[in-house]
Amino acid sequence: MTSSSPVQNVVVDSTIGTLVQIGVINGPSVLQFVQQAPLPVEALELAAQTLAKNVFRQWREEANAWDIAKPEPIRVRWRASWPDADHPYNVGGEVAGQGDRVGTMAEAFLALRQRRLVVLGEAGAGKTTLAVLLTLDLLTRRLRGADGGPVPVFLSLETWQAERDHLRTWLARRIAEDHPGLPRVDGRHPAERLVSDGQILPVLDGLDELPVHRRAFAVEALNHALRDGDPLILTSRTAAYRDVLRDMRGISAAAVVEALPVRGQDAVAYLESGTSPLHLDRWRPVFEELRESPPEPVALALSNPLMLWLARRGYAQPHTDPAELTDTTRLPTPASIEEHLLEHIVPAVFSPLPHAPDRLHAPGAWDPVRARRHLAFLATFLADRHRTEFAWWQLHRHPLVRVLTVLVVPALCAVTAWIVGASGAVLDRSGATSDLARAGAELPFATALVLTGLLLMFQRLWFRRRDGRPRRLANPFRLGAALRSAGRATSLGRALKAASVVALPTLLLSGWALTTPFAAPLVAMAVCSTLLAPLLLVAISAPSDTEDATSPDELLRDERRALVCSLVTVAPLVGVGQGAMDWLLPEVSGAGVVWALLGWFGAAVVLVPFSPWSRWLLAKVSLAALDRVPWSLMEFLRHAHRAGLLQRSGGVYRFRNLRLQEHFSRRGRRDGRDGRGGGGGRDGRGVRDRSDRRDGPASAGSARNPASREATPTGRHVFSVTRPGYGKPLIAPGRSLFDAEQEPLAGRPNWAVREDEHGFRAWGRHRGLVLGHWNTVALAAPLHFVLFAAYGDWRNGFRFVLFWLAVGVAVTLSGLLRRPLILDLQLTHDRLTYTVGRHQGVVPWRDTARVEVSKVSQRGWKGATYGVVITLYPGAPSPHRKLRVGERRYVVLPLMSLSPAVPADLGAALARYAGARWSAPGPASSAPGEP
Repeated sequence: MTSSSPVQNVVVDSTIGTLVQIGVINGPSVLQFVQQAPLPVEALELAAQTLAKNVFRQWREEANAWDIAKPEPIRVRWRASWPDADHPYNVGGEVAGQGDRVGTMAEAFLALRQRRLVVLGEAGAGKTTLAVLLTLDLLTRRLRGADGGPVPVFLSLETWQAERDHLRTWLARRIAEDHPGLPRVDGRHPAERLVSDGQILPVLDGLDELPVHRRAFAVEALNHALRDGDPLILTSRTAAYRDVLRDMRGISAAAVVEALPVRGQDAVAYLESGTSPLHLDRWRPVFEELRESPPEPVALALSNPLMLWLARRGYAQPHTDPAELTDTTRLPTPASIEEHLLEHIVPAVFSPLPHAPDRLHAPGAWDPVRARRHLAFLATFLADRHRTEFAWWQLHRHPLVRVLTVLVVPALCAVTAWIVGASGAVLDRSGATSDLARAGAELPFATALVLTGLLLMFQRLWFRRRDGRPRRLANPFRLGAALRSAGRATSLGRALKAASVVALPTLLLSGWALTTPFAAPLVAMAVCSTLLAPLLLVAISAPSDTEDATSPDELLRDERRALVCSLVTVAPLVGVGQGAMDWLLPEVSGAGVVWALLGWFGAAVVLVPFSPWSRWLLAKVSLAALDRVPWSLMEFLRHAHRAGLLQRSGGVYRFRNLRLQEHFSRRGRRDGRDGRGGGGGRDGRGVRDRSDRRDGPASAGSARNPASREATPTGRHVFSVTRPGYGKPLIAPGRSLFDAEQEPLAGRPNWAVREDEHGFRAWGRHRGLVLGHWNTVALAAPLHFVLFAAYGDWRNGFRFVLFWLAVGVAVTLSGLLRRPLILDLQLTHDRLTYTVGRHQGVVPWRDTARVEVSKVSQRGWKGATYGVVITLYPGAPSPHRKLRVGERRYVVLPLMSLSPAVPADLGAALARYAGARWSAPGPASSAPGEP
């Protein structure tokens, strides 16, 4: 180097700690720092653009499966509804138009001051369709660069627990769950940044699908969460939204549009556009009546967009005859035509005719009768659970599955006993002489059972809110990333609680091992089973950070892979810990391999039955054997989705429209009463559904069989239970459990009621039975049976089963020796005063968001009885923590009832003093959100 050529060091976009120049410097040394030009697209904008592409692809496919825009949408007229909107100067514009001109409505929406819109209409009026078309139009504008506004994200409002989660928290979580593969921003998922920076336009569907008592609270929570400039699109049935407006303000600064009935000429145009010119003659009688004035019944029925869509889909095949819709003898009213169309859709979409060879995702060839029965069963299952979304991992909660599970457990115990017994025979023939080897096969097997049970408890404490949900498989070879993902899915408190479950046994075992000659093998077992195995288990169970948006099939595959991964990683660690008891002894007996296999088998016996995939498999096989669902249920759901009957949202399915679910639910209950299967004859509260006795579409079944009502015995005993010590039926003949538990408190033993101008008071005593221990009995009895049966000692196995049953009965009856539970509830116009045992308190009505009857929990176990539960506003003083049954939810009067019924006098008092906060339970189980 010469003095004329200075040494230069150029640093580009780096963080410098120490800069070392090697060599002899004979001149000036120049350090030049060059900042690299920013990327053309910032990381957050890249994430937003990627999210827009993903949402557009998803909902474009949904719109295609629904057949809502081919060749053009239905010409639904949308008018501005100013009585339901905010003040014009707050809204800043008006939105109106037709369904086939969504671009014009999108421009009007973008011109609004706050870009907020509420879409109203009756059932099947096209609210969801308009929301989807607006979403696609806004996404198209953004992807083409015409508008760089927020990304529309279509979500079902039913999944938002407004009492628990802030709107932005819920939006961020749903985006992270549905689109986990978005580009990272500062090393994290961009959902929180996108939401907090106002880059998301929530399109929330189905305010009316929420329970009645949750609607006003959801609107209030939306107004509380919306900041200046935050956009929103919300859909709701007209009556549901107006009910909210009677008690409070609607969505602030929001324009409101309401659907008008489809005109006859628009219905003709839609039917003509979807029918080949060669087959238009089939529709001539219908077209003539659609043009009549005054409108005929068929015109009134087809003025509903859903019915019009069903008519085109149901009569799409050339061999069908749509002229039967004009037969006033068979179908005299619009309601009968609507019911007929709903019945007709299943044979139409599951046609026996072959599909076109170029149709990539055609629905399969399902028998229409069985397909209708399966859909009726699923709709009844959802209605009984007050849900509109079908999640495959919740199918095991059906009562039939629980009953059949009790029958399957003995068979599994017998197989397990045979395997353990065979392993014991192998140990006997191996000639092992050590004391541990002579202990038999049940020692490593039982130890593995206990250790794996602790691992599952560790997992459930770690992922408390995710317990029971399917797992997204993380890469076990990237353990660090998987553990970081697991850490983000929990909190510090839950992590410490989970760690204590395995840390305490590890410390005790290690401390005891140092005082025994088995120190080395016991420490090895502790390290493998209570240190490495828990880390691997939470890593496998953590949500993946690299997967794309999930579907139900992808969730099922990931859960199955996660189970297999746990069997080849976690279970072997437990097995190695058992084998080490023999391998690390001074004198090797040769039984270590058998012990390791027994340890693996013991871990598998716990991991497999408690996995969501195994519960799903058992539920599917059980229900398919009873012909409630098809054997290939997921394939059936995919085909129903392709046929336009179901909608897919993330990892769940739902009926395309709430009206479809209501129709199939009514049919399922009707088939159950007629003995044809397809659903239970009662709703989730044990009450017979009487929808077939009402006027309208539900009465079609009774019209076809006039004698069906007389065939039901009027004096049928729904239940026949005798109240101990009184010698009279607890439930009178012909009455349901729900009706019986509505009897006033004033006439019940151990209860007293007083009501005057100052308020209402009900007080009494309850001496309950202890039932929480039966979970332990149900686990301990078969476990001991398996252990004794492994040695062929069936007699002692049955003795231990009887022993545990006797213990369970004794503990249950011991509840009669406890002091009775003192209950007291006082209601006035300004407050609620309660006494539950030793816990007392006063809750002002101003701090109470709602009052309802709900299932109560005790010591973390979900109980089978109901009670009066209050939900408090955030920041309100909380009652004693032992009365807590959920987030800001507390039980103030345990009713100890088996149905969500409330005594008549108590219900009247709650309606009087709690006002709109009181949500009275109804005797019929309709679809979610229906009164």
